[in-house]
Amino acid sequence: MQIEVQDNLNSGASEQFVFSELGPVRLVEAIRVLERGVETRCDVTGVEAEGKFVPAQAVKIADSGAGYAYLIFGGSWGIRLRPERFKKENWELSNPNQWGEPFKIYGEEEDIIYAENK
Repeated sequence: MQIEVQDNLNSGASEQFVFSELGPVRLVEAIRVLERGVETRCDVTGVEAEGKFVPAQAVKIADSGAGYAYLIFGGSWGIRLRPERFKKENWELSNPNQWGEPFKIYGEEEDIIYAENK
């Protein structure tokens, strides 16, 4: 799998990365992140060109250090995160309570909340 996110309204650019997939791609509803030093559950969505929101996804990938990791990715504009306390707010690129990133990599699957686990 190849990921390269160009600079856009959601997130900054990323270099081109190539990952070796070790499992199936799954839909993701939320992830746990450190926000100001506190572990917080954040909803996550993918962002395509022109700011169209799509489901975020995760896949187990090869990692040279730990053997494997989990890649959280979205659309061509990356992923967007929204702390759970702002769940009632719509996804919006201009919302200061949300932020975008090209992708995230996690070492522990327990930090990922899959959509099918609702």
